[in-house]
Amino acid sequence: MSWRKYTLIPRLMWLSLGAPRAQNRAWERYWQGIGSDGEVLWETDEPAERELLTTTLRRYADLSLPIVDLGCGSGRHTTHLAELSPRVVGVDGSAAAIAHAGPGDFRVADITEPGLGASLHAELGDANVRLRGVLHLLDDAARRAAAANIADLLGGRGSLYLCETDHAGDPLDLLYAQGARLTGLPRVVDRLVRSGVRPPRRFTETDLGATFPSPPWRILQHGTTEMYGVPLTPGGPIQRLPARYAVVRAPVTR
Repeated sequence: MSWRKYTLIPRLMWLSLGAPRAQNRAWERYWQGIGSDGEVLWETDEPAERELLTTTLRRYADLSLPIVDLGCGSGRHTTHLAELSPRVVGVDGSAAAIAHAGPGDFRVADITEPGLGASLHAELGDANVRLRGVLHLLDDAARRAAAANIADLLGGRGSLYLCETDHAGDPLDLLYAQGARLTGLPRVVDRLVRSGVRPPRRFTETDLGATFPSPPWRILQHGTTEMYGVPLTPGGPIQRLPARYAVVRAPVTR
């Protein structure tokens, strides 16, 4: 990628002055700044993305089970899951994000917190899980912690569907591709940087295998796709980001 990405560093440092370094606080600050009509970078409805999710879950998942949307944000995409399952639960670590959710069953919880998966399983039994754009925000240790909770929640019958960005290069490359320049950033990106939210890193095929090693995990299907985001400029095209999806089943430990 062009050396020009390095010209972003002074701007990024200035924008993030005073922002919290802890990511849970940064996300809370971000969601608190979103108004009722505020645009969220990744919240766009794209039929192709929904079709892949629907087709894949119908092929591999037992849809009589509940679906838990981990890292659901405002719940905008969670509501679509109600078309597939009799019970849908959205979980996010930000109380401010959940405050934006509409009617439904939404919970505030950190998906890396030990015991969360077992607690949800005690209430729901075996469940399917959807992750969209969550693991690419976590470091390796947090990914392993999330995977442990997912294993408990899936039990013996549940399936995990995940979709994560796999943009070539480092976070600076991604920001540059999203229109960030020394002179300014698109508004939807600027809001994240000012809040202290770190840009995502890649979730590659190697990362998939490291987070869900097989065995004991079973990776039923995986491949490349695209994730979509809101236009970076008014009236512009929707964002199309390289991504990776997979369907995974847990080791049976119970």
